[in-house]
Formats: sequence, structure tokens, C-alpha cells
Amino acid sequence: MTNQESNPVQQPPPAPDPELQRLSPLLGTWGSVGQSVDSLAGPAGKVTATETFEWLTGGYFLVSHYQIVWQDGGAPHSGVMYWGYDAAAGKFRTHFFNDQGPYAEAGSTYEGVVTDNQLTFTGPARFQFELDSTGKIMVNPDGTISAVWWLRDLEGVWKFWRDVTYTRIKEDI
Repeated sequence: MTNQESNPVQQPPPAPDPELQRLSPLLGTWGSVGQSVDSLAGPAGKVTATETFEWLTGGYFLVSHYQIVWQDGGAPHSGVMYWGYDAAAGKFRTHFFNDQGPYAEAGSTYEGVVTDNQLTFTGPARFQFELDSTGKIMVNPDGTISAVWWLRDLEGVWKFWRDVTYTRIKEDI
């Protein structure tokens, strides 16, 4: 056995998928405000949140830590979401964990696809970001980022649920 056979050269991991850069405008800490409509999730009301986005070491996943307050009297909650890209499937995937109960695959995951200059994530709800001319999440002229959310109604049809405006509190982390 040669020295080379006993000490194989370890290959470096592949670079993070460039598709992940679509998410880079989210880096930093954001305050968000939204207005929901009456839905299966509850009555209409104001929703506020603080969310911090950062790359997990290595750059393969974006991690967001969030705290949400529903102004209609619902209990505030917090959690963490991991955002990745599955190159073989050509889709973004997210998994979130929160203080509202145990993890359930169907209720805690989203798949994201890019179509018509929009990045749309579908899971227990649906949310969407507009993309800019470079294909990244669009930052509005005033520095905010907008998202729209939908929920299914009793017949399973997607209905508008709430809009969200993110305002940067702290720069990239």
C-alpha cells in the first residue's frame, strides 16, 4: 500500500448553489408589518414581526429567526426557518420549527419555485416575493421588501391572506 492510498486526498465540498443568491437581499434584521384578512387562521388584524436572516456557515442554507405578534390577541410565537436549494429538483426548500408544537413534515415545509419574475413558496400557506432584474428578491426604492401570503379556504382554493412589508433594522450579518 502506498502512502497515497492510505491517505486519500479529501475533496473540498462543492460551492453553494448560485440560486441561493436570489435570497441574499434578505440578509440582516428586519421589522415587518402586515395586515391579514379574515381566514381559517383567524380574524383580520395587524401582524408585526422581527426576523433576522443569516447564512449558515458554509453558505448552503439561509437561516431566519423570527418572532411574530398577532395584534388580534393571538399569542406571540417564535421560530427558526432553514432555506436551501435542491438543484436536482430545481426548487428551494424550507423547513421551519417553532414554539407552536412538534415538527410535522406537511405543516413545516415549503417548496419554492421561480416563475414570471416571482419566487413563490408553497406549503401550509403560500408566500411570494417579486424578483428584480438580476433575479434576486426585489428591494423596493424605499429600501423595504414586500411579500404576499395566501391560505386555502374550506374548498382548498388559495385566497389572499395578508401582505407584509419588511423594513431593515440592521444591515447584513
